Parts: sequence; structure tokens; C-alpha cells
Amino acid sequence: MSEDSSDTPHPEELGPHDYLRDRVDDQIRYFDSSAIRNQRSYRILKRTSIICNITTTMTIALAFTVPDEYKVTMGIVALVLSTLVLATYQWEEFENYGAKWEKFRLVAEQLRSERHLYLNKAGRYTADDATNHRSLVEAVESVIRGTDISYFSLMVEPGRRIEKRLEQGREA
Repeated sequence: MSEDSSDTPHPEELGPHDYLRDRVDDQIRYFDSSAIRNQRSYRILKRTSIICNITTTMTIALAFTVPDEYKVTMGIVALVLSTLVLATYQWEEFENYGAKWEKFRLVAEQLRSERHLYLNKAGRYTADDATNHRSLVEAVESVIRGTDISYFSLMVEPGRRIEKRLEQGREA
């Protein structure tokens, strides 16, 4: 039997316990793991860039102290290292690991906060259980929906984002 979307309960049709377990906790795990994965990639690229940058400078400085027959080799090494620096920068700009790490971490913490407020009947969750559950669903789904839009904007036209930041910098 195939799953029909009409058979799948909507978030507001799930009971509070099921909604927390099946939707909120699941989304927290997803955003946590995505944040960790993007953080790892971002840090690898940044470390590679820093190491290659420092090594490039050292290679160029040492090129002045080596015999003439090694100067070309030192130049090639410096060129390869500086190319790696540029490649890591461009790869990060293309993949946006740092921005995704930040966004996923922020969303995971927002969802955690809503979960804790709800469980402790604090903040907006001081009404009756039905109202609190409805408020939780609205808040969580709003966070997730906002994430979809933000994530999409991170992935679309990286070059336009840079141009937009430069334009905003000139206007300020």
C-alpha cells in the first residue's frame, strides 16, 4: 500500500509528545548534525588556507637564501601553495560552509529553546495545553520555514551575494 499524503498526520494533528519526538527532536538532530558537518568542512578549509599561506611566505623568504639551482623549485612550491590558498577561499565561497554552520547551529538552538520553553510552560507557553501545543507547532514550523528560505538564499548565486555585500559596504 502506498503512502498517501492525506494519511500522514499534519504537525498540529500529532499529540504534544509525538510532535516533540517526531518533529522537534528530529529537526534538532538534523540541524545539529548539519551544523557539525559544515563546521568540520569550514575548519578544514580554513586550516588548510592558513597553513598554506604561512608556508608560502616562508617558501618565498627562503628562496632568497638557497643556491640558484633551487630558486625555480622554490618558486614552483610557492606558486602551488598560493594556488591552494586561493582554491580553499573559492571553495568556501562556493559551498558556504561557514554560513551554513552558523545558520544550522542557530536553528538548532532556536528549536531547543522552544522545546524547553514549552516543557517548562514558560514564555508564550503559559496557557492551557491545547493552546500551548498550537503555539509550539506554529513557532517550530515558522522557524523551519524561515530556515528553508534562508538556506535557499545561501545556495543561490554566490557571486550576487558578494556583489550585494560590496554594494552595501559602499552605501554605509
